[in-house]
Amino acid sequence: MDDAPAPAGAGRTRRAGRIGLLVLLLVGLAATLRTPAAPAPADAPPTAFSAVRATTHVEAVAARPRTPGSAGHAAAREYLVRTLDDLGWSVRVDDGVGWSATAVQGTQRGGRVANVVVTLPGTDPTGTVVLAAHYDTVAGSPGAGDDGIGIATVLEAARALTAGPRPRNDVTVLVTDGEERGLLGAEEYTRRQPADARPTVVLNHEARGNGGIPVTFRISSPNAGLVGVLSGMPGTTADSFTQTAFELLPNDTDFRRLTEAGMHAADTAIAGGGAYYHSPLDTPDRLDTASLQRMGETTLAAAQRFSSADLAVLGSGGDDVVVTLPWGPVHYPRPLEIALTALLAAVTGALAARRIRDGAASAGRLAASGGISIAVAAAAAGAAFVPWWLALRIAPGQASAVLREPYLPVPYQVAAAAAAVAVLLAAYPPVRRRVGPAAFATGALLAVTVTALAALPFLGVATVLVLPALPAAIAALVVDLLPTDRRGWRTPVTLAGTVPAVVVLVPAAVASFDAGLLTGAPLAGVFVAVLFALALPLVDAAGAPSQLRLAAIAAAGVVLVAAPVGGWVNRDGATPPRQEQLLYALNADTGAAVWASPRAPASAWSRALLPEEPATLPDAFPWRSETRFAHGPAPVAPLPAPGLAVVADVTDGDERTLTLRLTSPRGAPTIGLWVDGTSAAVREAVVAGRSAAPAAPFGFLFSGTPAEGIEVRLTVAPRDGAVVLHVADVTDDLTVVPGYTAPDDRAVVTPAVAVTRTVRL
Repeated sequence: MDDAPAPAGAGRTRRAGRIGLLVLLLVGLAATLRTPAAPAPADAPPTAFSAVRATTHVEAVAARPRTPGSAGHAAAREYLVRTLDDLGWSVRVDDGVGWSATAVQGTQRGGRVANVVVTLPGTDPTGTVVLAAHYDTVAGSPGAGDDGIGIATVLEAARALTAGPRPRNDVTVLVTDGEERGLLGAEEYTRRQPADARPTVVLNHEARGNGGIPVTFRISSPNAGLVGVLSGMPGTTADSFTQTAFELLPNDTDFRRLTEAGMHAADTAIAGGGAYYHSPLDTPDRLDTASLQRMGETTLAAAQRFSSADLAVLGSGGDDVVVTLPWGPVHYPRPLEIALTALLAAVTGALAARRIRDGAASAGRLAASGGISIAVAAAAAGAAFVPWWLALRIAPGQASAVLREPYLPVPYQVAAAAAAVAVLLAAYPPVRRRVGPAAFATGALLAVTVTALAALPFLGVATVLVLPALPAAIAALVVDLLPTDRRGWRTPVTLAGTVPAVVVLVPAAVASFDAGLLTGAPLAGVFVAVLFALALPLVDAAGAPSQLRLAAIAAAGVVLVAAPVGGWVNRDGATPPRQEQLLYALNADTGAAVWASPRAPASAWSRALLPEEPATLPDAFPWRSETRFAHGPAPVAPLPAPGLAVVADVTDGDERTLTLRLTSPRGAPTIGLWVDGTSAAVREAVVAGRSAAPAAPFGFLFSGTPAEGIEVRLTVAPRDGAVVLHVADVTDDLTVVPGYTAPDDRAVVTPAVAVTRTVRL
């Protein structure tokens, strides 16, 4: 039996423990409650940021998709130039070719870009402050969030700066092109910067959804100067931990190209409402104006501060760790993170040594407890993922096409947290009985400490564990040192040591969900597990094992209610249109056509189009040669093949240099070429005047292709006989396919129409 008779005073201890847990619950709720920024009206003071004024910019640029080469793209650029010219700034449009040699599935990216660059000269500049966003979108998306919110932020901030006193430093509004096609505009912008340019600070603005709290999730290194300014700005949310977490995602922003060029930069984005990301539903009416107001206020304040500062000293400091607490960002030098982690190790080690000496634990039990706690935390993370995993198996159509998010994720988020809690509460009683409460609590604390030590190479990751764990460890050591006649202080001391864990970890768990349920739910489960480990003394004091099992059952009940509620509120017809992803390819050589999707069909409509099992289709979609597509036969559209003309063909020894002109008779803005690696090895490549990496396999997609096409020069070493080239051009209007009609209750995401051909030279 694990419910032994309670000793004298146990009732008082139980009450104190339950009160302590109630206090932690209230603190956790308070830590996550934030008042949304009220959108400032159109008649707000001219030097203030107004989301209502800024929204007019979103409505103007996000009226239709802005893929490079499209009418919407050109209209957005004209609007930007006209709006900024009206402010009296120096406006120019930089035309050029951007290139990304980073190959994805053997395909490099390039394209003609037209960056809008607008400058307000400073009175005594020490450098330049750049307000950055991008104006292109993916196919089919009007991009009110990505990146309408960034465009609106920089335009309204520029207007407010114009209304105030002239800044000391130059201020530039940079609205890049081709970001979605490989950060092309940013790459071209950095190529134009002089080698002796003065220091530059870039405030970049992005979106991975259409709402939520703007988070500064990446800051260039060394970051101390930037962090020192940004952490003092109203509304700033910044965490070093998010930088490491972001690197695990398949996303990137212009921040990378700008920082590679030596610029100081901060990357800020919203990530709530991920179901709308890169979809036709990312419309102005769905953009959260509170998010826009908060992003704009913070950007304007930071721009004002940087525009008056001596930018020459920004790079002189080291790296700071920054973490946002309920009252705002806190930052401190990197060496202090190391010192605090070492202090945690020392305190935890002292606690473990004392408990071994007092007989409350043994080295073997502590080691076992540490291992078990890590396993239980992993189980909690897995359990947090299970509700959404099951929901996708039951009704996959409720997930968005790009990020696999539901439109209404809150019930699934509740289910994820409750599932993690249920696993922890269910696992604790048998472990407690086997190793003892003191040994397990100490072993769990040791596991957190070891994890923090292992995380030290990554800036800010250890801090997420140290800030909550160090007070808890100190409190545990103080409790052990309390004399017998001070037993009544044990619960208050333990509570005081656990409150910081709630303040740090509860908001972290909630914020994790902005990364999406697929990634955020397991991460939230980890944070819940760490909090549980640090709160074990209070959990142990609050209830007998049988009561903990009842609490586990209650938490499981929450899962069983919340998950079906999630399915109900996200059912077909109850939300905005469900999303499908559909591509079309026509082989001009064989006359065969195919429908394809990288996602499993989620409706009767898509299942009728995609009856075949997933397979790679490199001949149809050479830029996604490794992707497995659900597919099916399609009608043959009357589309001409892309053109390839040989301008020159010169053989020199074992090398052959081919100068080619690629064109699209149907006016496709995107064209590509791939060299069959079995026919030749590429030794040098120049596309539209830009050098490409002679990788194997070699291929590229070029966006914004002009009517006259592009020139390509390939130096190859033929292997045997003819050089085999695969060519494709790509548009995004599926209505050119005979008989195609998208259902009214479906949103087709990132459509593509490709025509391919093979040429042997």
